[in-house]
Amino acid sequence: MLASIEVFHELKKKDDDVHAWAKDRKEALFREIDDEVQAEVVRLMATYPRLVDTKTGKSGGDPFVIAQALAASPRLTIVSEEAGGSLKPPKIPYVCQQEGLRIINLLTLIEDEDWTF
Repeated sequence: MLASIEVFHELKKKDDDVHAWAKDRKEALFREIDDEVQAEVVRLMATYPRLVDTKTGKSGGDPFVIAQALAASPRLTIVSEEAGGSLKPPKIPYVCQQEGLRIINLLTLIEDEDWTF
């Protein structure tokens, strides 16, 4: 499992238990933005300009999450609890569908990985 460093930066703004957990795993989980990811972010934002709410700054990590999955070889699966979306405003599931990326929720990840608790 991995995520864009931009996700870590979003978590940092909240400074809660999730951020504390992520901070302890920063080196193992989060990837810096490389040229391939940056190129995908530029393309995604040109295609889906409302993916980030520029007025509030919300969803600023979303294009980086999607770009990370697109730039990987093989492409990565995205895990998200977000639902819906359309061209206006696009959300992660909508963009993943348009870009041919697999997106699953946490329960499906647990089932796919055959985790037991």
